[in-house]
Amino acid sequence: MDTNPSVLIVDDHPPVCASLRENLSMRNYRVSVAYNSREALRLLRTENRDLVLLDVRLGEENGVSLLPRILEIDPSLPVIVITGYGTVEIAVESIKRGAFDYLEKPIKIEKLLKTMENALYMSRLERENSLFRKSVLGIPTVTESAVMRDMLLRARKLAASNLPILIYGESGTGKELLAELIHAESSRSTKPLHRVNCAAFSESLLESELFGHERGAFTGAIERFPGVFERSNGGTLFLDEIGDMGLSSQAKILRVLQNQELRRVGGRETFKVDVRFIAATNKDLGSLTAEGKFRSDLLYRLNAAILCLPPLRERQEDIIPLAKRFIADYGRENSRRERRTFSPQVLELLLSHDWPGNIRELKGAIYYACAVAEGSEIRVSDIPELITRGIRRKPGANPLETAEIACITKTLREEGNNKARAAERLSISRSTLYKKINQYGL
Repeated sequence: MDTNPSVLIVDDHPPVCASLRENLSMRNYRVSVAYNSREALRLLRTENRDLVLLDVRLGEENGVSLLPRILEIDPSLPVIVITGYGTVEIAVESIKRGAFDYLEKPIKIEKLLKTMENALYMSRLERENSLFRKSVLGIPTVTESAVMRDMLLRARKLAASNLPILIYGESGTGKELLAELIHAESSRSTKPLHRVNCAAFSESLLESELFGHERGAFTGAIERFPGVFERSNGGTLFLDEIGDMGLSSQAKILRVLQNQELRRVGGRETFKVDVRFIAATNKDLGSLTAEGKFRSDLLYRLNAAILCLPPLRERQEDIIPLAKRFIADYGRENSRRERRTFSPQVLELLLSHDWPGNIRELKGAIYYACAVAEGSEIRVSDIPELITRGIRRKPGANPLETAEIACITKTLREEGNNKARAAERLSISRSTLYKKINQYGL
């Protein structure tokens, strides 16, 4: 829970307010009281509050009618509605109008405290997510890696330029998200950001998608079609998997980059476009150039600004923060308000896995665990079996590998599958032991 969060109680019954103030103050909440809507709005306008407890009956006033005016002042402010007997329908209506939750009188302090804790937790996450979406200044909420922080700060600086940017990274590392951050930080943020996956199109279809076509340019071209370069005019175009693009399309891309002009397929005229270009790949473009599969002049053009996203296995310090964020994201997307946590065993397992699918694989695993978990704590049994057991593989002919498997298996059996004691006996860390278990599918 946040340190000394500020709570505004809006209720016209002084004894109720006094009791709540006493109980909350004892638990380090900073409490203010308003006995009517006018005083409540005045207090909210003069000082930031973290949470509001709102009674649905305020003398002659209806507390629910006050709710939109509260959220107009601060849309992210969590409001818990307090309702008496016979007014549950009104309280339910308040949920539809933006209240976080409602509680019935007489108020049970334990339930109130739990609801307040959840409200403050969800509010804090929503504010963090908002900062993250708006700017890479939200970096600390999603990465603890010095390498990632340096790379993202460079991305923010590059966003202010019009240089084409090439993003290298394995599948699932977040190349598209990085492109979105660059666009959001650029002067083009109010203009469109269009995305094209080059690997999803044949070369002829890709050229039509990128540059557009004139009516009659080919069979089925019954009308003029503006390509994505044209539709992105004034904004940003993100081309993912550019290493899968054919040489003909590469030549036309180069022309757009050099001269900011293009010609539709089947067209005779060229016209100007103003597009910020971001490309991404998980392939070695240098090797493709040496093999004659990628144009060297286009590579030189793209090499003006390169950003490299490290795989998740090389920034282990980000695994747990990302996993916690995905728990929160799942809860928000599925209207789950309870706060979920990981068991210590799950934390060890997450750190021991190599995550070949990177962030995408981690997100999928956490969402799966959230979907199947029965309690507030996520346990090893909730994690996908492919991760808990690893992909089973045969030992092969390597005698050292065979001996290692036999030694680990024997030690685990003798220690009753206790990983900590087995790791100690084997003189390795628990993290290394988990990696071996996953590697050999034990």
